[in-house]
Amino acid sequence: MIGTEKTHNINLAKHWIITLGIFLIVQLIFIAVDGTFLEPNINDSDKLFARIGRWILDSKLFTEWITPYSFPFFNMVMTIHVIAILIATVLHIISSIFSKK
Repeated sequence: MIGTEKTHNINLAKHWIITLGIFLIVQLIFIAVDGTFLEPNINDSDKLFARIGRWILDSKLFTEWITPYSFPFFNMVMTIHVIAILIATVLHIISSIFSKK
């Protein structure tokens, strides 16, 4: 029984190290690219998906409130990534509280 719990804790630690490592690598790439000529050019065609994307990126949330980067797309990706990590954290906490012992 103790061996299974120890293996679960090692797998859980490995999962969180990989998750946070990917987050930090993405943030370093965003820091390196932000404000340079390497920023991606968002296609502003008249298609519905492009108009919705432009509306979301031009909202105050990504242009005034959450602004660690000058490029709104990077702000949006970072926000989605942080929300996903927070949801995974809450789910792991709940599963560890209610897991069978």
